[in-house]
Amino acid sequence: MSQSYRHTPIRRTARAVAATRPVVSPIALLTLIVTVLLGLLSGAAWMQLT
Repeated sequence: MSQSYRHTPIRRTARAVAATRPVVSPIALLTLIVTVLLGLLSGAAWMQLT
């Protein structure tokens, strides 16, 4: 078995996996960050009040 034959299917598989990776929307990422920050701030305010 030659080396080029053995490595060709692996390269094709790697390209297929990389091509099907989902792209995260910047708005979704911003929403996640804002939600986490609001949760942390509300938790800190609750600890100060109690």
